[in-house]
Amino acid sequence: MTSFTSPSLLMRLPTRDPHTGLPPLSLATLPDVPASITQPTFSVGDLRPGIVHIGCGAFHRAHQALLTQRAIEVELAEAATPVPPSWGIVGVSLRTPGTLRALQQQDGLYTVLERGPDRTALELVGTVRDLVYAPDAPAQLFAYLRDPAIRIVSLTVTASGYSLDAQSQRLDAQHPDIQDDLRRSCPRTAIGVLVRCLALRRARGLAPPVILSCDNLPGNGHALRQACVDFASLQDDSLGEWIARHVQFPCTMVDRIVPVTTDIDRHDVAVATGLCDAAPVSAEPFRQWVIETFDGPRPRWEATGAEFVPDVAPWEASKLRLLNGGHLVVAYLGLLAGHETVAAAVNDPPIGALALRFMLDEQMPTLPPSDHDIRAYAGQLIVRWRNPGIAHRLDGVGRDGSTKLAGRLLASLGDNLRDGRPAPCTLLAIAAWMRCATGLVDRGRPLPLPLQDRQSALLRRVGGAAATDPGRLVDAFLGLPEVFDPAWGAIPQVRQGLIRAMTALHRGGVYAAIADCHPGECS
Repeated sequence: MTSFTSPSLLMRLPTRDPHTGLPPLSLATLPDVPASITQPTFSVGDLRPGIVHIGCGAFHRAHQALLTQRAIEVELAEAATPVPPSWGIVGVSLRTPGTLRALQQQDGLYTVLERGPDRTALELVGTVRDLVYAPDAPAQLFAYLRDPAIRIVSLTVTASGYSLDAQSQRLDAQHPDIQDDLRRSCPRTAIGVLVRCLALRRARGLAPPVILSCDNLPGNGHALRQACVDFASLQDDSLGEWIARHVQFPCTMVDRIVPVTTDIDRHDVAVATGLCDAAPVSAEPFRQWVIETFDGPRPRWEATGAEFVPDVAPWEASKLRLLNGGHLVVAYLGLLAGHETVAAAVNDPPIGALALRFMLDEQMPTLPPSDHDIRAYAGQLIVRWRNPGIAHRLDGVGRDGSTKLAGRLLASLGDNLRDGRPAPCTLLAIAAWMRCATGLVDRGRPLPLPLQDRQSALLRRVGGAAATDPGRLVDAFLGLPEVFDPAWGAIPQVRQGLIRAMTALHRGGVYAAIADCHPGECS
């Protein structure tokens, strides 16, 4: 593709939104945005794509897309030409078209609301220069992916989008979606799409793009590389070998709290800009991006605060076990206590204190040696979580627990068991997840905010049959190979600690269980 004329993003004449009566945000209305709102310093219409991003959701738009805009602005300020460097983003959705449709109507523009405890700052982002809903436009997608102008393919598709086997953490070749992709010329999973992209590049003698995972997954680049090699080898061993030799899959660590967009966000943008933005995102002020060093052209992300390092593992470990693990503790105990948001739960003194204790006493000792000040990091997390400006819903944080438990709670529990350290907070969090997964709080009361999980039907069926008996409930969950390795049920300290925590939750509720959470358990 030698030129860029997007069929889906063309400047439109403003028409008023039927619900708000306001003209929509678009290239045509961009000049009407008040000067007090931060806007791109480059001509958005002149920006050419250099990145394809799969999974154009709220997190990507509040993190990588925003930092890419700032990197472009830094590079442009140093250049002698007014033409922005070619780092525009093609946003791709593999499953749901809703957000993409809204962005298409806005010429790819949207607003980021940075919500701090005391003030909210707004910034318009213009790096998304085309949008592709893959099921409707596979030819357009693969035209971009085989274009040598695309130097980076990044993705945020969540851990479940990698189609990994829970035990081996390699590609689940028997997964129905993977089996379906193997029969298709136009695959529909993230792994299938990436391998098809690489096969097209190889067939044309073109250099492959850098494949940049930005998902919360341990060793995300390594896991993605192995999944792609596994998938390719099921079709063509030589393709798998070529990918293994020639394609870079850097690991990354990303961190920014980005809650689900609400009507309040849309209202605040309308008041500030006088325009209707159907796809704004809100985020906390904090942001972090640590990227394993790779070869080849890329945006000047380091000028926007990103860190390029030889090994992401120390940053990844502290984030995965403290932030992501701590989030699960807060989510499941908070839901059982009747809270709706992270801020409400962490500002509840017993839950906030338990979360800090979990991070310092049970997670910190399991981290690899590094120069990080882990105590300061844990304290910073508590402050971030207490931010009342961020309405981060607990049901969103706690969703897909059957997938998240392994890396965020069970791995550290295993480390603590091996080294003879007690882990009662971890056991209580796992018991709280079991309780939430049944859809019940205690004594048959329904959970106010039901959890979504890829195993929801199984969890509710198995858990519901034993919901009134703490021992039977724990054994029923430990017997699920979809979630727990069978070895967990054979460890007396784990089974007994979970039963004790479950009994306290069942009989006395969250606060009684927290009070009963003694350091001597699981020792």
